[in-house]
Amino acid sequence: PLSTGFDVFRRQRDNQDESSFDEEEIGFRLRMGYAITEEWSQSWRYALRNVEIKDVDSTASRFVQSQAGENLISEIGQTLAYDKRNNRFSPTEGYFGRLSTDVAGLGGDITYLRNRFDGAYYYPLTEDVILSATGEAGFIVGLGEDVRLSDRFFIGGTELRGFGTSGIGPRDASTNDALGGEVYYVGSLEANFPLGLPEELGIRGRVFADAGSLLEVSDDSTQIDDTGSLRASAGVGLGWRSPFGPINIDFAFPFLKEDFDETESIRISFGTNF
Repeated sequence: PLSTGFDVFRRQRDNQDESSFDEEEIGFRLRMGYAITEEWSQSWRYALRNVEIKDVDSTASRFVQSQAGENLISEIGQTLAYDKRNNRFSPTEGYFGRLSTDVAGLGGDITYLRNRFDGAYYYPLTEDVILSATGEAGFIVGLGEDVRLSDRFFIGGTELRGFGTSGIGPRDASTNDALGGEVYYVGSLEANFPLGLPEELGIRGRVFADAGSLLEVSDDSTQIDDTGSLRASAGVGLGWRSPFGPINIDFAFPFLKEDFDETESIRISFGTNF
């Protein structure tokens, strides 16, 4: 089995509340994937994209202001996956692991190496109660140059419930702008269960605990708050398998945090990764 495809995209992100800038990305991606065995698969991709950091607020961190402008990124990458789940969309048992590697520098203005690993294990405690453990980690290093703001990881929200978008990690101590990080890890333990409602409604409940951290920026200025400490939260949530795709509502309480983190109690999200 072989899959091929391409993407053409133009994305705009409003990061004013978190980091005092907007980001625009225009480009295309070519991709190809194939099965190695029933469980093993691999995919390759090439992307060329122009990334612009713009509309930088006049009161933004100097670390953000120094990154304003455009860069052309030429990137090749691969993902190697092992999947033993019984269902990719709503697994009830099994496990998977994925390793993704991306290298930028085959042309363009930016050079880096980025690695990410994610995986999960699903175990049915009963016929209807599913316990899952998920984890993800990654790092990026500049090849002969510092890692730019737009290429760093930003963690919070759906990855670490109880914390806002870009809610954890290095920040400018004077402006509180999120600067992203070059190393991260997150993990979650969750129990998913029925609520006694008709099964055809597709509504289930869950209890969960999340933990993780985001750390390191290329600039080691003392003006940056960057502890690398563990953050953690716990909470409850509802999931609805709607006709428009999965809709989730989570209520979380962060019980391990730093004073400069941005927290939130409620998160509504749409869609899922598989």
